[in-house]
Amino acid sequence: ANYSASAFMTEEGPKLHAVDIDMYLNGGWAFDLTGPVSDRALFHSDGCYYWPHFRSVSTPCKTVQPAHTAYRGFGGPQGIAICEHIVEHLAVACKVPYDSMRRLNMYNVGQSTPFGMVFSEMSSGKWNVPTMWDKLYTDCEVERRRRDIAEFNSKNKFLKRGIAMVPTKFGIAFTAKYMNQGGALVHLYTDGTVLVSHGGTEMGQGLHTKVCQVAAQAFGVPVENVYVNDTSTDKVANTIPTAASMSTDTYGMATLDACRQILARLEPIREKLGPDAPLGDVAKAAHLA
Repeated sequence: ANYSASAFMTEEGPKLHAVDIDMYLNGGWAFDLTGPVSDRALFHSDGCYYWPHFRSVSTPCKTVQPAHTAYRGFGGPQGIAICEHIVEHLAVACKVPYDSMRRLNMYNVGQSTPFGMVFSEMSSGKWNVPTMWDKLYTDCEVERRRRDIAEFNSKNKFLKRGIAMVPTKFGIAFTAKYMNQGGALVHLYTDGTVLVSHGGTEMGQGLHTKVCQVAAQAFGVPVENVYVNDTSTDKVANTIPTAASMSTDTYGMATLDACRQILARLEPIREKLGPDAPLGDVAKAAHLA
């Protein structure tokens, strides 16, 4: 990346003023997912900071290397690394600590990103990063630990220590918009148990458990009565990669939608049996109707 950036000093401390970034992505010989990766790198190149004047351009480059498809972060780490390098460069130029430069320039509620996202509870949810920063900075005793590290490093020629604290915001969803979809198939059995098949992949992040919890709450049954089948395209076709920090949102809501459709069909039976009738009785009555 190439960049030019500026900041100025105020009574409060250093303030970011402007930045102009040109990023070049090595896509390899095939375009593959370089476009969406390039998009996300752009969306993260502002970091967690408000830049009054901001310009960032990302250029995918075709090279003789193998195709460079998406990896963890999907372009986000590239954009964040560039932004944090610039912020640290400006901190050195302004002769202020990195942490002060970061904290004093974080977005405030009401401000907008260069791509139009406004930080407010109405449009984007709570903006918790500044509060989290302050709490962690205090609880982790960052300043004391920095002093201890400086003393240690001054006494050790070869073995060195360090500490860093960097804020991050991450946009949930794929930048390739057609990928923001998912499906779920829900079966309700006459004994009141539930079987869910969805398009997400469980890799230790707890997706299956959370989908079970969604179905259990929707039907009003214990989570032990809900089971998840292995992900299979003969149940949910044309699945999307489990990525972009959105699988719980996607497959949880797909499951909830399927549960609500089943509950709507069962409503006439529920009215006959009463609101306290067990789900298994309602399902059995519907099966025999």
